[in-house]
Amino acid sequence: GHENPAIFNPVGLDANQWVSVAADAGFSLVILTAKHHDGFCLWPSKYTDHSVARSLWKDGKGDVVKELVNTAKAHGGIDVGLYLSPWDRHDRRYGHDLPCNEYYLAQLQELLNRYGSVREIWFDGAKGSNAPNMSYYFSDWFSMVKELQSSINIFSDAGPDVRWVGNENGFAGDTCWSTINRTSLSIGNGSIVDYLNTGEPQG
Repeated sequence: GHENPAIFNPVGLDANQWVSVAADAGFSLVILTAKHHDGFCLWPSKYTDHSVARSLWKDGKGDVVKELVNTAKAHGGIDVGLYLSPWDRHDRRYGHDLPCNEYYLAQLQELLNRYGSVREIWFDGAKGSNAPNMSYYFSDWFSMVKELQSSINIFSDAGPDVRWVGNENGFAGDTCWSTINRTSLSIGNGSIVDYLNTGEPQG
């Protein structure tokens, strides 16, 4: 989480290439990791200095999220989803429940207010075993998401709209039911991965 933002300088970045490849492959949705666990933001967030705004790329005027969204919109037929990591190894607020959740909600607002229609938003509970223990206010996050964009799909290992398949390999179980019993799910719960991989016929 201690990388210097100035080293971010992808001079060959071409969002049109990404969208074209996705379209040619038959995909209808591309998902961008707007912020991963290192806390570096691919858009100029007003809530942190750890972003493209402090980079050499486009003299700090670049915005990867905007480039992708605008390209997808111009292309037609390709929707955009975003992932905003709850675990943030850079920000000092992490590990302090209220300030960290407020920071997260503020960044969610930026992503869902600035860039037009976002089709899907990804959440997870992933964090390192040595990360500070803290509570994520998932219900508050979900409420805000639906308030800002009512038709968006919320993805996590526990839904509520789209769920994880239970592994990082991209393979669903054989058989894997799309239905599931949500009362047995919770985000970041390592004991449910096998259940996620099979689903439940009466779910």
